Amino acid sequence: MNELGNSVLEKFVLEAIEAGADEVEVEYKDGYELIFALKNGVGFGIGRLRSSTAEADNLRKELRALTKRKKSFVIGQRRIELRARSFDSFGETAFRVTLLQQPE
Repeated sequence: MNELGNSVLEKFVLEAIEAGADEVEVEYKDGYELIFALKNGVGFGIGRLRSSTAEADNLRKELRALTKRKKSFVIGQRRIELRARSFDSFGETAFRVTLLQQPE
């Protein structure tokens, strides 16, 4: 297990957790990667990255890797497990990351 917040994805996940979200969604629109925090299916924007930047490229790489292998982190006394899946959104690949909180 690692400390959360060391990568682009982890920074957005940490922000989503602090906002009480249980999922993070990333989708492409008009040259940007749009990042949303979701709680019970209702979402709000927490970030936007220009798709041509190294930061957005790293985010996509991390998301693709997460679809193949889950990650776990400890925040305070909580263990958080991240699981991702990809799906088609208007011809573009979008990602949804589920934030599973488990007792330590």
